[in-house]
Amino acid sequence: MAPTQDALYADIDLALSWSERDLPERERTKHVHRLHPYLGKFIPQLVEIVLSRYFRPGQHVLDPFAGSGTTLVQALESGLDATGVDVAAFNCLLMDVKTRSYNPFVLEQELRAAHGRVGKRPASGRRRTFAVGTHRMLRTSCRGSGH
Repeated sequence: MAPTQDALYADIDLALSWSERDLPERERTKHVHRLHPYLGKFIPQLVEIVLSRYFRPGQHVLDPFAGSGTTLVQALESGLDATGVDVAAFNCLLMDVKTRSYNPFVLEQELRAAHGRVGKRPASGRRRTFAVGTHRMLRTSCRGSGH
């Protein structure tokens, strides 16, 4: 005989189970988690619950397969220190961007300046291209320290 629905759900921690209606995409990808559509990321709400259950402020979180850095961001946001490691250079770049401390005033100035340059061509008529320095792309370990 097949188990009843109650029996199927008896061992499920419903605090870790959401439907699309309960947790729509706009809430699952809050703040920096929407910077890139990294397909293997956790939803931040799941990480928040796990961190709140098993860690206390001031403790250290090590994520050896950090991916896009969701665990690092949520750990730092929760008052924890965090270290993330990933073999993929692009993932390290995502982690770095998502966990770096920014001066909001400098950031606003830089964003306004970049916005003002969008679509403009240099006097030579050629488009500008930008490259990330190879020294940053070859890093295989990233540390989110919240500094």
